[in-house]
Amino acid sequence: MNNDRLDALIKRIASEHDIVLTKDDPVLMMHTLNEVLLEQNKKAHAELQNKYEAILQESFNQWHSYVSKKANALINAQHNSFSKSNDPLTDQSMQLIGEKIRIAINHEIRDLTRISRQAAIMNLLAAVLVLVSAILVLVTLS
Repeated sequence: MNNDRLDALIKRIASEHDIVLTKDDPVLMMHTLNEVLLEQNKKAHAELQNKYEAILQESFNQWHSYVSKKANALINAQHNSFSKSNDPLTDQSMQLIGEKIRIAINHEIRDLTRISRQAAIMNLLAAVLVLVSAILVLVTLS
């Protein structure tokens, strides 16, 4: 804690409680300790959130890659089997089916992205609640 902030804290305590503290007062040491613990807690929460987001993103990327490969393989297999007949109606039907499958896959991907984003927001809110709870506990203890 820098001297300006410490002086401001001492002045505030003096004005609100009519108690003069010195810079070596144990109460101020506890205040500094609480600030250090809060900073460490904030860093730990940020690190956990970053790890969680990375895991979510990696899972989403793996799922997206897997589904895309499978869908393309199915579409290509169907297209190859029907293209052998050289029937224009069959080709048009296959193109329509392929487009419908692509639309469905894109819709699923958007839904998964939305759900992942909601989960990340809920995780962030939970981290904020934990941080607020820790602050309240530290304030009540001091």
